[in-house]
Amino acid sequence: MSDAFSKITAILLCICMMFIIPVFYMQEESDRLKQTYILEEITHFVDGVRTTGILAMEDYDRMEQQLFTLGGGYSIEMMHCKHMHDESGMEPLYFEDIYYTSQIKDSFMEGENYLLSKNDYLRVAVYDSDKNVMAWYGGSVRYEAY
Repeated sequence: MSDAFSKITAILLCICMMFIIPVFYMQEESDRLKQTYILEEITHFVDGVRTTGILAMEDYDRMEQQLFTLGGGYSIEMMHCKHMHDESGMEPLYFEDIYYTSQIKDSFMEGENYLLSKNDYLRVAVYDSDKNVMAWYGGSVRYEAY
């Protein structure tokens, strides 16, 4: 009786090790590759904006389309921090205006590119359908090409 039980246990353990564990490993590997691809896409997008200071609707649509091909219902969130200094009075004042995705997309609806000034900060984050951050990237604008 115990010999049959040990054979059944060994067969179940083999099935687990040969089929179930590799499936979980491949799922993890697939998620990691998706995250790497998403990071590569948003890095390319943000670096292009940082170089020129111009956030064009065509570039945003291209990035959105590339993420759409992955499936999974990803959402893109952008944040633009504009730094302003006012030194007209006795003490210098520092202001920071923050613009979010909906405000940036409003300029696209008007048919205009969204322009950023030198040293402004742009951050792009991609969330999955469960609102978990898949990847984010950002940086300061280095040059204004407009």
